[in-house]
Amino acid sequence: MKKTFLAMGLLALCSVSFVSCGGGNGSKTQDASETVADDKGVLADLVDVYVDMAKLELDLEEKYAKNDISGDGFQKYQAKLQEYEKKAKELGATYEGKPIKFESSEGLGITFADGVIAKVNAGRALQVNFRAKPSAEVDPVYAYFLDANNNLVLKTVGNYRKSDGMVDVTLRMAVKGMRKTTPVESWKKIATITKIMVVTKDEYNAGVVPAAANGATKKVEAQSASKFVMTDKGVDKITLGADINKLPKSVEGLYDKVVVKSEYNAMEDETTTTATFTLKGKEVMTAMADEANKVCYVAVQAPGVGVKIGNATFEVGAPVNEVLKANGVKKDDTYAAVYGKVQFEADVNNKVCNISVGSAW
Repeated sequence: MKKTFLAMGLLALCSVSFVSCGGGNGSKTQDASETVADDKGVLADLVDVYVDMAKLELDLEEKYAKNDISGDGFQKYQAKLQEYEKKAKELGATYEGKPIKFESSEGLGITFADGVIAKVNAGRALQVNFRAKPSAEVDPVYAYFLDANNNLVLKTVGNYRKSDGMVDVTLRMAVKGMRKTTPVESWKKIATITKIMVVTKDEYNAGVVPAAANGATKKVEAQSASKFVMTDKGVDKITLGADINKLPKSVEGLYDKVVVKSEYNAMEDETTTTATFTLKGKEVMTAMADEANKVCYVAVQAPGVGVKIGNATFEVGAPVNEVLKANGVKKDDTYAAVYGKVQFEADVNNKVCNISVGSAW
């Protein structure tokens, strides 16, 4: 099976998760369409270029589906995309050094100095690195991207740099990934981001925007141990060889919903069956099946599932350098680290962003 395209899409979106937007501090999660931020986001003008790119890609996909595209027509699309890409790179460079507000949840209880946009890599994919100095060490960095009304736009796991005591939080999003073009509405959500809130692990998993800290600093408590374990067979009952259509509808604490979809990929001339697992609206796991509908690949994209290596347990957000120090862990040409049949992928901050077993291609 040729699953390379899907696997690349999974990697392109590594460690960033879209969520339904939560309301004000301590409120329940709600749909982004119900509440629109009053203020313009810090990346709004740059994201406008990506909205144009997404619209162009969607138009191209539609023409492919209808077999209504010529070689000359395709070249014109590519030329226009290159024009947008150049514009994004030029505009992205002007964002470096611009301010963005960092704050802590009341539960985490620390403070931040003024944050900045440290680096922007713009092209067919957008990568923006945000940086700020916290009043106390916090690692991993569980971060919420919020709009002006404190609605939760997306969440990610960042990095604490002991070398200079800075927190790094990175936003990554590709124009094309996960088998298809990223929806225009997803880009529009990115355009509403005005600040970053760093929260506790439990708050991160809950997916609800908590109250902000009032400025007082307290000791950061150690994060709780992983409840679920990834082995060389998978996680809990989501194992290699299982019938993808007969997986449990929910596993308490692991996921509360699973959606199985089969989609025909005209470019690869094959049908791909994928199971997406969510917990409180947040995507936490993915499984893929072979032609016999047997699970051939299981991947974890969120904290909460660990890999036990000796006396240590590693999960999404762990420093790859620490994983590589563990006994029996190796590095190969494809993955950042491999332990037996368990594979670790890393983000640009060298943090684990995906843990998997099996093969997606």
